[in-house]
Amino acid sequence: MNTEPESTEPDPHEPAAVGEASEASAADTPPTAATAEPRRSRSKPLLIAGGIIVAVALIASQAYLITSLSSTNEDIGALKAQIIDVSRGVTDVETAVDDLSEGISTAAAVAAAPNDTGVSPAPAVPAGFLPRFTNGEADTALGLKMATVDATEAYSLEAVTIDPTDGTKRVWLIWAHWCPYCQQELPELSTWYPENADRFPNSELVTVTTSMDPSRGNPLDEYLEAEQFPFPVLVDEDSKIAAQFGTSAFPFWVVTNGDGTVLYRTAGLIGPEAVEQLFTQLEEVGT
Repeated sequence: MNTEPESTEPDPHEPAAVGEASEASAADTPPTAATAEPRRSRSKPLLIAGGIIVAVALIASQAYLITSLSSTNEDIGALKAQIIDVSRGVTDVETAVDDLSEGISTAAAVAAAPNDTGVSPAPAVPAGFLPRFTNGEADTALGLKMATVDATEAYSLEAVTIDPTDGTKRVWLIWAHWCPYCQQELPELSTWYPENADRFPNSELVTVTTSMDPSRGNPLDEYLEAEQFPFPVLVDEDSKIAAQFGTSAFPFWVVTNGDGTVLYRTAGLIGPEAVEQLFTQLEEVGT
């Protein structure tokens, strides 16, 4: 009796072995609960890291806001300080202008006053010299006549003689090359004067550089060459002219009428606004 060996080929209708089924379909089947668990475990650190980043960003934003507010408050404080400084500067200019106007008007009245007005005469000084003047004190030179001024003009190098009684009204500025206030006043005056001189046809500006001192810096010759001032600069080699005007400090201002009468004197930086008012008042004074 012949017997056929049993077939070892799997029956296509029978399910495959569990192991084989798992290997054949692992790439196609959706993950089960067991395979999904590692992904959840990996997502937790990511969520924590994301939360930390958000928190850090919020803290940084708050810190920036606080810093910005602090900077803004500092800027506001600085702006307030600048406004106060400007207000003080305006007040100083207004005070200087008022003083100039009052001084010139008073001096003009003194010069025109008859001998019986009771005005005290100036103390005796050398002929041709005005008494020394200091701000805050009564100016005993008001009403006196200026003497002739002799000097060398810095740019032309010509000998110059100015007679204060020649009919021209003058604003005299006595300055020193080493004086910081003069170094501030002169460039501003150099800008203002050429633009406004024609408005004052009966008046002129004359400056005198004096008290030379090479040891104090800002050499005079180099300073004059660099600035090229658009008004006369008389060189007072021996400080005689400074003494003639009664100079007490720099810059020193003297105003004379067309007949040489001293109308006003002051010491210190006054600025272009006050200078303009000074010339305006001088033009309005008679003679």
